Amino acid sequence: MNNVENKNDLNKMSDLEFGKNKVEMMRYRTNSLSYKLGFGGLALSILAGFFCLNGFNPTNFNTFIAIMLNIVILLSGFLSIEKAKSYSLQGSIALIVIGAVCGARIFWIPLQLILEYNKWVSAGKPTDTKPYPYLGATIYSKNTDQLVYLPQSGTFRGIIAIVCLVAAAALFIFAGYIGVVRSKKLTTYLNSINQKKVGGK
Repeated sequence: MNNVENKNDLNKMSDLEFGKNKVEMMRYRTNSLSYKLGFGGLALSILAGFFCLNGFNPTNFNTFIAIMLNIVILLSGFLSIEKAKSYSLQGSIALIVIGAVCGARIFWIPLQLILEYNKWVSAGKPTDTKPYPYLGATIYSKNTDQLVYLPQSGTFRGIIAIVCLVAAAALFIFAGYIGVVRSKKLTTYLNSINQKKVGGK
């Protein structure tokens, strides 16, 4: 009976009243959607980094930069997700920026990995890999014991990394967009309440 009455009450509400109730509930509930999407983006970003670094030359300076960038994305992403969970506008904008960074990462190590691998294959897979400084031993080494879970192909690794980064960028940006919209709605609602209290006094 209570459920039926609640439904009838909701049906009698105008769209404006129903919208206000939804915003009112935001004061007591966290932004779980942005939180979940952000964590999904974080997981895919880390996975993409794994695919890239597993086939990259560990002695290359770009590898060090890539590792540091992954650490920064991990820490700043986690902090931004926690802020967006509390309807923080800054945290939500930060998620959008992190998503843009993930999108830009496509044109760095994954693309280099694909290009260098194809050059190496076209040259007949020479044992001297100095002209191909980005390739790691897991790709050009003949010792199959080093690689038991990924195909020995830079193209495969690069494409999988690109797919993960595209998905991570989409999740981060979508999480940030939802956070921005909800943050603005909640801020506007709280400001209207404060104005009514001041006007009432």
